[in-house]
Amino acid sequence: MKGNQPILYKKLEVFSNENEQEFVDIRGGVPILEYRESVLSPYITIDLSIIDAGTASPAKDGSRGTIGLLESIKLQADEKFKLILEDQYGNKIDLSKDTDLKVAKTTFATTSNRQSTVMIRVVSKEAYDNILLKNRMTDSYIGKGDVIINNALDSIGTEKDRFLETTKNDIQLNGDKRYPFEMCLEVQKVSVPNGLKSAGYLFWETSKGYNFKSLDRMFDETGKTIKKFVETGFADQTIFPGYNGKILKSSFLRINDTLKQFEEGAYNTELDLFDILGSDIKFQTIDRTAEDYENDGIIAGTSPVVLSDIYRNEPTDSFNVIKDDGQKIIPGNPTLPELNDENLKFDIVSTKTQSHQNYRQKFSISVNIVIDADLSLSAGDLIFCKFPETAQKPSVTGSTKDSGIYMIADLCHYSTPTQAFTGLNLVRDSYGVKN
Repeated sequence: MKGNQPILYKKLEVFSNENEQEFVDIRGGVPILEYRESVLSPYITIDLSIIDAGTASPAKDGSRGTIGLLESIKLQADEKFKLILEDQYGNKIDLSKDTDLKVAKTTFATTSNRQSTVMIRVVSKEAYDNILLKNRMTDSYIGKGDVIINNALDSIGTEKDRFLETTKNDIQLNGDKRYPFEMCLEVQKVSVPNGLKSAGYLFWETSKGYNFKSLDRMFDETGKTIKKFVETGFADQTIFPGYNGKILKSSFLRINDTLKQFEEGAYNTELDLFDILGSDIKFQTIDRTAEDYENDGIIAGTSPVVLSDIYRNEPTDSFNVIKDDGQKIIPGNPTLPELNDENLKFDIVSTKTQSHQNYRQKFSISVNIVIDADLSLSAGDLIFCKFPETAQKPSVTGSTKDSGIYMIADLCHYSTPTQAFTGLNLVRDSYGVKN
């Protein structure tokens, strides 16, 4: 398997903490690079492997000699890192601002004959800022989920762009000294999108900025430009007209793992609700079935998993929740108004059960593919994939079951000095191709 062209390293610079004007261009170390995004991660991760054979440079005392590529800046902590990548199509990833990236980890793997292999892990600067005690969430927050997400991002002072989808419901969360990213991950579980019935959001970072989007809207193809990729099963991996690239390799990870999905409550889940604010303490059990999911949500394909009658209406997972109609007594604000509007109030019944099921359904079908490096793709994007019917039966028409729309859950751009690929973990909740 061989890519067309390697990724161009337009900028790979690591800066000294002792002198911000000092930096080392590590492109000369012939690095191997792995750039990663995930819809389940609030920050980007980049791993680099560099051959540090030394370079003829003046030493600190003014003498000349061969010193290690990274020795001059004493790489050891949270050094600033700048990166610009470009693929064969002209697509770029530009993370070259002072506030974009920080070194997280360095490993000097081998040393022999004044040559060493240095492995560097780089992360978004916000991964550091998120941990600072001064940035913890300590207030009580009430309002739309996207507003609370904004508050969390403001607390860490990020300058990156934000793509936040508004929510229909008002929610209230106490900070409790949570990390800002921890607050964001909590908000996503209890948010309901406008114009849709099914709850559940995702919060994550890409090279373009921070994202907060509903699961159902992420799977909505309407108005989106979707790239198409094809795997034919033919040896020459011909690209058919209308497709953007070839699928060089595919591996289905979990298809029809019904037992696991069954255990996790993807098809039928039970919520045990305690109402302690009423005149009498009440207990109520609410079920959410596979039919509810299919009717309320947006599915990727045409054929959801259908269980046999003996299991179709049987809950397989449960969790306990205390009913909260929105009124909280907050120190310093005892007169906070009750959220009585049915369309706005935090309805634990509709949010907790829907999001619980939505998360498990949307990730139920998973496939790994490898394509030529394409830096235009980001975690959370939809793509169309055409797969062959079987490995032994190449087909121009493709599989009507496995082909269709998928969401990029995880992405890795992998590059060496001679070749580059993009690895994608794709997910969806149903089979078939929509018309």
